[in-house]
Formats: sequence, C-alpha cells, structure tokens
Amino acid sequence: MTRSSFGRRAALTSLVLLTLVVSACDSKVGGTPQAADTPTSSAPTTSGGNSNNPFGDMKPCATLDELLRGQGYPASIPTAADSARTCTTVKKVGDDSIRVSLSLHAGQTINENIADPSKASSGTVNDRAAVQEREPIGAKGQCDVKMEVKPKSRAIVAVTLGVGTTDQACTDVNDFATKFEPMLPK
Repeated sequence: MTRSSFGRRAALTSLVLLTLVVSACDSKVGGTPQAADTPTSSAPTTSGGNSNNPFGDMKPCATLDELLRGQGYPASIPTAADSARTCTTVKKVGDDSIRVSLSLHAGQTINENIADPSKASSGTVNDRAAVQEREPIGAKGQCDVKMEVKPKSRAIVAVTLGVGTTDQACTDVNDFATKFEPMLPK
C-alpha cells in the first residue's frame, strides 16, 4: 500500500463515525444503507448528562487515551468531521499503522447509519447489545463496533489498519471494545 493510499484511507475514516467491537456476532442487520448525518454546530455533545445524553461528562479523547494507556499510542485528537464526539489516534508498527477511534453518540442507536447491512452483524460485548460492521466505508482493513448505551445512544470503537486485513481489524476492535465496554454508563 502506498503512503498516499493510506492517507486517503485515513481521511475517509476520519469522515465516518465508527463503533465498538462485537463478540458473539450471530445475525445480520436488516435495513437499507443510509448516509451518515452531517454534523452541525448544534450537534449534541457528550457533556451535561441527562436522559438525552447518557454519557454525562465522558469525553471521547480522554476516554480513548485511558483505554489505550501503556500500549504505545500517542494522545488522541478530535476528528475534523466530528470533533465534539469523535477522537482518534494512530500508532506506527513497522511498515503498518493502527488507527483507533472512539465516538460517543447521544441520540443515535447502534442500527443507524450502517452503510452495508450485509457486512453488519449483531451480538453483544460483555452482555451489552452491539453491532459489528466490517469495512464501514468500503475499504479493506477497517472494522467497527457500535455498542448500545440506553436509552437511545451508542459508543463506537473503530480500527483501521494501514496494511492489515479486515479480519485482523475486527479482531483488534473486538479486543478494544471488550476492554472499553465496562467504562460505559449502564
């Protein structure tokens, strides 16, 4: 893979809201593809916990940094596409790279904005309802897991590999999601 190819993949990944890992994926998600919502300046943030925002004062960058502490990742940064709700970090590993992103979406369910329902599977992460989506923007080496946060919200952990396979990205994202899930509100 060329450096410019990775750059395009990384840019596309930053434009898509991604999710957390699913273990025990066992059923396909029905529905039709939908365009992702375009963030606006009035998009919900992750602060001020109430019934519409179960995340309270949870911050995506601080939470992602805590999840990845001690694993060699630099501090995460807000994404350009959704800076209030999504953070990302990239670790170089030899000729490869691993991008991990975390999004906290108040008011959006795990079944919303699935680009290709045939690549999505429902299941659980530590008994929490979740959806794993392979190649959410159509590029190899990507996988995300959307985890339910009641009453109507989701947290998304996503992994994009610069050179690796989609299967490896899904294995990695499942590991991250399993570790992250206990940090979520019940």
